[in-house]
Amino acid sequence: MTTEVGAGAPGTVPPTAPSPSGTDPDTRDRILRAGMACVARYGRAKTTMQDVAAAAGLSRATLYRHFADRGALFQGIREFERERDLVLIGERAARTRTLPEAVAVIAEVLAATGTRYRMGEHLAAGDESLARFLALRLGRERERVASLVRPYVERAATAGELRRGVTAVEAEEWIALALVQAGSLTGLRGVDVHDPAAVGRWLARMTCSGVCA
Repeated sequence: MTTEVGAGAPGTVPPTAPSPSGTDPDTRDRILRAGMACVARYGRAKTTMQDVAAAAGLSRATLYRHFADRGALFQGIREFERERDLVLIGERAARTRTLPEAVAVIAEVLAATGTRYRMGEHLAAGDESLARFLALRLGRERERVASLVRPYVERAATAGELRRGVTAVEAEEWIALALVQAGSLTGLRGVDVHDPAAVGRWLARMTCSGVCA
């Protein structure tokens, strides 16, 4: 899954989500980062506004001036993460030459977000709130991942990389179906789900073998 929320990778500075009118962007950024840390530690279901306020070193009143409730906070974190993922994918995938290379990059970035949030662990531990969230947003997340993959599938189609009889739309949808799970994998024997780079290479190899010539 879309991956949902996470802390920044070493050496990268995630973009700050737009601030609502009348709020301080620095404080908003501080709250978002505190929220990320709390979700990673406690899981989505158990993270409270009080937890986030304490982690940010702010009063609950200040927190609520920026985010009306948990839903608004989680939405802010999700947007923050998606913008960061988009930047990382754009920078790294642009340097790839083949579809498997591009898919590996996209899968690695998505897996890294899930790993930072221990999404697989929280699901295995019974975080029903996270499970419901992922199930409800599966279609939208698949569409989002498809949009990330699309430019590289189209490039592959133009370069003659796709297997005969496989259309660009079919390749895009198949790859998106696989990659949408990159951030929440758990209990696999064939790949170390805690190693985003390994997950990226594994998903690229397994998905692209069916669509590439």
